[in-house]
Amino acid sequence: PPHVNLLYPFLDMTLNKKINETYEVQLSKFREEMSNHLAIAAGQCEPFDVTLDSFGTFGGRARAVLWAYPKTKYTTTQQPCDDDEEGEEEEPLIALQGLLEEQFPKCNEQKKGGTFNPHMTVSHYPNIDFASAAKEEVEAKWNPISFHVAEVYLLERKGNGGQFKVLATIPLGADSKVELHDPPKSFPGMPRFEDDWVKARRKSVKKRAKRNMTKKERRGGYQTKKGSPQEIPKNPEKFLKK
Repeated sequence: PPHVNLLYPFLDMTLNKKINETYEVQLSKFREEMSNHLAIAAGQCEPFDVTLDSFGTFGGRARAVLWAYPKTKYTTTQQPCDDDEEGEEEEPLIALQGLLEEQFPKCNEQKKGGTFNPHMTVSHYPNIDFASAAKEEVEAKWNPISFHVAEVYLLERKGNGGQFKVLATIPLGADSKVELHDPPKSFPGMPRFEDDWVKARRKSVKKRAKRNMTKKERRGGYQTKKGSPQEIPKNPEKFLKK
Protein backbone atom coordinates (compact mmCIF):
# COMPACT_ATOMS: atom_id res chain seq x y z
CA PRO A 1 0.00 0.00 0.00
CA PRO A 2 1.09 3.65 -0.34
CA HIS A 3 3.21 4.57 2.65
CA VAL A 4 5.91 6.77 4.10
CA ASN A 5 8.89 5.02 5.69
CA LEU A 6 9.71 6.41 9.12
CA LEU A 7 12.33 3.90 10.28
CA TYR A 8 14.58 1.59 8.27
CA PRO A 9 16.12 -1.02 8.08
CA PHE A 10 13.98 -3.83 9.41
CA LEU A 11 15.12 -5.48 12.64
CA ASP A 12 15.47 -9.23 13.12
CA MET A 13 15.14 -11.02 16.41
CA THR A 14 18.13 -13.06 17.58
CA LEU A 15 17.10 -16.31 19.21
CA ASN A 16 18.50 -16.66 22.72
CA LYS A 17 19.32 -20.34 23.12
CA LYS A 18 20.40 -19.90 26.72
CA ILE A 19 16.89 -19.41 28.05
CA ASN A 20 14.10 -21.96 28.23
CA GLU A 21 11.72 -20.25 25.81
CA THR A 22 10.57 -21.27 22.37
CA TYR A 23 11.22 -19.19 19.28
CA GLU A 24 7.54 -18.24 19.14
CA VAL A 25 7.54 -16.96 22.73
CA GLN A 26 10.69 -14.92 22.21
CA LEU A 27 9.35 -13.52 18.95
CA SER A 28 6.13 -12.45 20.65
CA LYS A 29 8.07 -10.65 23.38
CA PHE A 30 10.34 -9.03 20.79
CA ARG A 31 7.37 -7.65 18.87
CA GLU A 32 5.73 -6.37 22.04
CA GLU A 33 8.93 -4.66 23.19
CA MET A 34 9.38 -2.93 19.83
CA SER A 35 5.77 -1.76 19.89
CA ASN A 36 6.11 -0.35 23.38
CA HIS A 37 9.22 1.63 22.42
CA LEU A 38 7.46 3.03 19.35
CA ALA A 39 4.47 3.96 21.52
CA ILE A 40 6.72 6.06 23.77
CA ALA A 41 7.57 8.22 20.75
CA ALA A 42 4.09 8.22 19.24
CA GLY A 43 2.61 9.32 22.55
CA GLN A 44 4.57 12.57 22.29
CA CYS A 45 3.01 13.52 18.96
CA GLU A 46 -0.64 14.44 18.40
CA PRO A 47 -2.55 13.36 15.27
CA PHE A 48 -2.08 15.55 12.22
CA ASP A 49 -3.27 16.14 8.64
CA VAL A 50 -1.38 15.25 5.47
CA THR A 51 -1.72 16.98 2.10
CA LEU A 52 -0.32 15.63 -1.15
CA ASP A 53 0.11 18.61 -3.48
CA SER A 54 3.68 18.46 -4.80
CA PHE A 55 5.91 15.88 -6.46
CA GLY A 56 9.57 15.12 -6.95
CA THR A 57 11.90 12.61 -8.57
CA PHE A 58 15.16 10.88 -7.81
CA GLY A 59 17.31 8.45 -9.74
CA GLY A 60 19.53 8.43 -12.79
CA ARG A 61 20.12 6.74 -16.12
CA ALA A 62 19.22 3.21 -15.01
CA ARG A 63 16.37 3.71 -12.53
CA ALA A 64 14.19 6.51 -11.20
CA VAL A 65 11.25 7.15 -8.92
CA LEU A 66 8.36 9.60 -8.95
CA TRP A 67 7.26 10.54 -5.44
CA ALA A 68 4.76 12.76 -3.67
CA TYR A 69 5.69 15.00 -0.77
CA PRO A 70 3.48 14.44 2.31
CA LYS A 71 3.13 17.96 3.71
CA THR A 72 1.86 17.81 7.27
CA LYS A 73 0.28 20.17 9.78
CA TYR A 74 -1.67 19.88 13.00
CA THR A 75 -5.43 19.69 12.71
CA THR A 76 -6.04 22.49 15.21
CA THR A 77 -3.89 24.37 17.71
CA GLN A 78 -2.46 21.12 19.06
CA GLN A 79 0.77 20.85 20.98
CA PRO A 80 3.53 20.15 18.44
CA CYS A 81 5.56 16.95 18.62
CA ASP A 82 8.78 18.84 19.12
CA ASP A 83 10.58 22.05 18.27
CA ASP A 84 13.88 22.33 16.46
CA GLU A 85 16.96 23.88 18.01
CA GLU A 86 15.98 27.38 16.87
CA GLY A 87 12.54 27.12 18.40
CA GLU A 88 10.75 26.84 15.06
CA GLU A 89 7.99 24.29 14.75
CA GLU A 90 8.81 21.28 12.58
CA GLU A 91 6.26 19.59 10.39
CA PRO A 92 4.59 16.90 12.53
CA LEU A 93 5.76 14.00 10.36
CA ILE A 94 9.39 15.10 10.52
CA ALA A 95 9.21 15.61 14.27
CA LEU A 96 7.55 12.20 14.71
CA GLN A 97 10.30 10.50 12.73
CA GLY A 98 12.92 12.05 14.98
CA LEU A 99 11.14 10.85 18.10
CA LEU A 100 10.83 7.33 16.71
CA GLU A 101 14.50 7.22 15.74
CA GLU A 102 15.45 8.18 19.29
CA GLN A 103 13.91 4.87 20.36
CA PHE A 104 15.71 2.92 17.60
CA PRO A 105 18.91 4.83 16.78
CA LYS A 106 20.23 2.00 14.58
CA CYS A 107 17.27 2.46 12.24
CA ASN A 108 18.64 5.70 10.83
CA GLU A 109 18.83 5.01 7.11
CA GLN A 110 15.88 7.30 6.35
CA LYS A 111 18.07 10.29 7.20
CA LYS A 112 20.38 10.83 4.28
CA GLY A 113 22.98 13.42 5.15
CA GLY A 114 21.40 13.74 8.59
CA THR A 115 18.07 15.04 7.25
CA PHE A 116 14.76 13.22 6.98
CA ASN A 117 13.01 13.97 3.67
CA PRO A 118 9.65 12.17 3.77
CA HIS A 119 8.27 10.90 0.48
CA MET A 120 5.53 8.61 -0.76
CA THR A 121 6.56 6.58 -3.80
CA VAL A 122 4.15 6.90 -6.72
CA SER A 123 5.87 4.80 -9.39
CA HIS A 124 9.19 3.51 -10.76
CA TYR A 125 10.62 4.36 -14.18
CA PRO A 126 13.51 3.13 -16.38
CA ASN A 127 15.40 6.41 -15.97
CA ILE A 128 15.12 9.98 -14.72
CA ASP A 129 13.86 11.31 -18.06
CA PHE A 130 10.78 9.10 -17.92
CA ALA A 131 10.20 10.03 -14.27
CA SER A 132 10.52 13.76 -15.00
CA ALA A 133 8.07 13.52 -17.91
CA ALA A 134 5.60 11.68 -15.67
CA LYS A 135 6.02 14.35 -12.99
CA GLU A 136 5.06 17.10 -15.43
CA GLU A 137 2.01 15.16 -16.61
CA VAL A 138 0.82 14.41 -13.07
CA GLU A 139 1.33 17.98 -11.87
CA ALA A 140 -0.74 19.30 -14.80
CA LYS A 141 -3.75 17.18 -13.77
CA TRP A 142 -3.35 16.69 -10.02
CA ASN A 143 -5.83 18.08 -7.50
CA PRO A 144 -4.39 18.15 -3.95
CA ILE A 145 -5.85 15.62 -1.52
CA SER A 146 -5.73 15.63 2.27
CA PHE A 147 -6.28 12.99 4.94
CA HIS A 148 -5.97 12.62 8.69
CA VAL A 149 -3.26 10.55 10.39
CA ALA A 150 -4.05 9.26 13.87
CA GLU A 151 -1.80 6.19 14.02
CA VAL A 152 1.35 4.55 12.66
CA TYR A 153 2.10 0.89 12.02
CA LEU A 154 4.84 -1.56 12.88
CA LEU A 155 5.26 -3.70 9.78
CA GLU A 156 6.59 -7.15 8.98
CA ARG A 157 7.67 -8.53 5.64
CA LYS A 158 8.97 -12.02 4.92
CA GLY A 159 11.43 -12.00 2.03
CA ASN A 160 11.89 -9.37 -0.67
CA GLY A 161 8.70 -10.49 -2.40
CA GLY A 162 6.50 -10.63 0.67
CA GLN A 163 3.67 -8.26 1.48
CA PHE A 164 3.84 -5.74 4.26
CA LYS A 165 1.67 -6.86 7.15
CA VAL A 166 0.74 -4.98 10.30
CA LEU A 167 2.25 -6.30 13.53
CA ALA A 168 0.97 -3.45 15.67
CA THR A 169 -1.21 -0.37 15.38
CA ILE A 170 0.26 2.50 17.39
CA PRO A 171 -2.02 5.51 17.94
CA LEU A 172 -0.62 9.02 18.17
CA GLY A 173 -1.14 11.15 21.24
CA ALA A 174 -0.98 10.69 24.99
CA ASP A 175 -2.87 7.91 26.79
CA SER A 176 -3.24 5.82 23.63
CA LYS A 177 -2.88 2.04 23.71
CA VAL A 178 -0.96 -0.19 21.33
CA GLU A 179 -2.97 -2.84 19.49
CA LEU A 180 -0.94 -5.98 18.72
CA HIS A 181 -1.99 -8.21 15.82
CA ASP A 182 -1.32 -11.94 16.09
CA PRO A 183 -1.22 -13.14 13.42
CA PRO A 184 -0.14 -9.98 11.56
CA LYS A 185 -2.94 -8.55 9.43
CA SER A 186 -2.96 -7.44 5.81
CA PHE A 187 -3.93 -3.96 4.70
CA PRO A 188 -7.49 -3.76 3.34
CA GLY A 189 -7.78 -4.18 -0.40
CA MET A 190 -4.35 -5.73 -0.90
CA PRO A 191 -4.28 -8.64 -3.40
CA ARG A 192 -3.71 -12.08 -1.95
CA PHE A 193 -1.34 -13.06 -4.76
CA GLU A 194 1.37 -11.19 -6.62
CA ASP A 195 0.48 -10.11 -10.16
CA ASP A 196 2.71 -11.46 -12.93
CA TRP A 197 3.95 -8.01 -13.93
CA VAL A 198 4.88 -7.17 -10.32
CA LYS A 199 6.75 -10.46 -9.97
CA ALA A 200 8.62 -9.88 -13.24
CA ARG A 201 9.53 -6.34 -12.21
CA ARG A 202 10.77 -7.45 -8.80
CA LYS A 203 12.96 -10.16 -10.34
CA SER A 204 14.33 -7.66 -12.86
CA VAL A 205 15.32 -5.24 -10.08
CA LYS A 206 16.93 -8.06 -8.10
CA LYS A 207 18.85 -9.27 -11.16
CA ARG A 208 20.11 -5.77 -11.93
CA ALA A 209 21.21 -5.24 -8.34
CA LYS A 210 23.14 -8.52 -8.45
CA ARG A 211 24.77 -7.52 -11.74
CA ASN A 212 25.80 -4.14 -10.33
CA MET A 213 27.23 -5.87 -7.27
CA THR A 214 29.34 -8.13 -9.50
CA LYS A 215 30.70 -5.11 -11.38
CA LYS A 216 31.72 -3.45 -8.12
CA GLU A 217 33.47 -6.63 -7.00
CA ARG A 218 35.50 -6.70 -10.21
CA ARG A 219 36.54 -3.09 -9.56
CA GLY A 220 37.63 -4.06 -6.06
CA GLY A 221 34.73 -2.29 -4.40
CA TYR A 222 34.23 -5.01 -1.79
CA GLN A 223 36.97 -7.15 -0.33
CA THR A 224 36.24 -10.50 1.23
CA LYS A 225 38.42 -13.20 2.62
CA LYS A 226 38.37 -16.65 1.13
CA GLY A 227 35.80 -18.80 2.83
CA SER A 228 34.03 -15.89 4.54
CA PRO A 229 30.57 -14.56 3.63
CA GLN A 230 30.58 -11.43 1.52
CA GLU A 231 29.48 -8.26 3.25
CA ILE A 232 26.78 -6.59 1.19
CA PRO A 233 26.34 -2.86 1.76
CA LYS A 234 23.00 -1.69 3.09
CA ASN A 235 20.66 0.02 0.65
CA PRO A 236 18.03 2.21 2.36
CA GLU A 237 15.96 2.39 -0.82
CA LYS A 238 16.23 -1.24 -1.88
CA PHE A 239 12.50 -1.88 -1.61
CA LEU A 240 11.60 1.10 -3.66
CA LYS A 241 10.40 -1.45 -3.33
CA LYS A 242 6.36 0.47 -2.08
